[in-house]
Amino acid sequence: MKKTGIFYHEIFDKEGYKALYVTVAAGFEAIKNENFLKLPNIALYKPKPASEELILKVHTKRWVEEVKNTGYYNVSLYTVGAAVEALEKILVGEIDNALVFGGVGGHHAHADYAWGGCFFNPTAVALKFAREKFKLGKVMIVDTDTHHADGTRDLLLNDDKTLHICYCGYGKTVNETKICFNQASSDEDFLEKLSTDLPPLIVKFKPEIILWKCGMDTHKDSYGTRRLTEKCYPKMAKIIKRFADENCNGKIVVGVVCNAPAYVSSYTCPRILDCLAETGKYVED
Repeated sequence: MKKTGIFYHEIFDKEGYKALYVTVAAGFEAIKNENFLKLPNIALYKPKPASEELILKVHTKRWVEEVKNTGYYNVSLYTVGAAVEALEKILVGEIDNALVFGGVGGHHAHADYAWGGCFFNPTAVALKFAREKFKLGKVMIVDTDTHHADGTRDLLLNDDKTLHICYCGYGKTVNETKICFNQASSDEDFLEKLSTDLPPLIVKFKPEIILWKCGMDTHKDSYGTRRLTEKCYPKMAKIIKRFADENCNGKIVVGVVCNAPAYVSSYTCPRILDCLAETGKYVED
């Protein structure tokens, strides 16, 4: 079994961006109800807020001040803090992988503006932190949200140590490390795409860790492509985790804001955790 960290704070539910169907509480409660927190190889972390000093390494002072007036400043700091702590715990060897919750989005956050329920960019800030403190090398980001991760792409555009892959259907492939693929039409189509698209890229790029942005707005009852069922996300997790096991010594961070109805989060989050921690609870799935 793997040592897996869960990063969750109640502020994600209380002050989260509800317009995005943020149902993180449902996902986390389902994990508790399935008694995962009693297992010795699963650790629960209550993240601290990221410091403004760290945020300013990626975002402008003007934008930070503007976010303070949105009502989402505090939850944004905790969302970034969760991403930073998860990456740190993996890099120091305290855990093998992580399931990271958030109360707001992040991949539409640029240096000095954002949209779509995003304010700061947890991925970009976490990478900045990890590269300064741990000299982290190559990183692979897989974003399976409906929408193009324009903020993350913009912030990391000239970073050739980051392979950024986005399944958005309308972004542009810029070079061999900044790639966009078409959206999937069904569960089976998405699973096939991941299975065929990613292996040659991973083998060539040789990342040290995989960061998976698991957007659930692709679900048929959410607000994105509305093409997938809840059964797809745990199967996606198995594919991406297998690639991490084969190429990155199992190092993977899965980020979720649960942007789908509560029943989707309740089904998906425990099963993704089961996959990461290798508990074998849902072998029938």
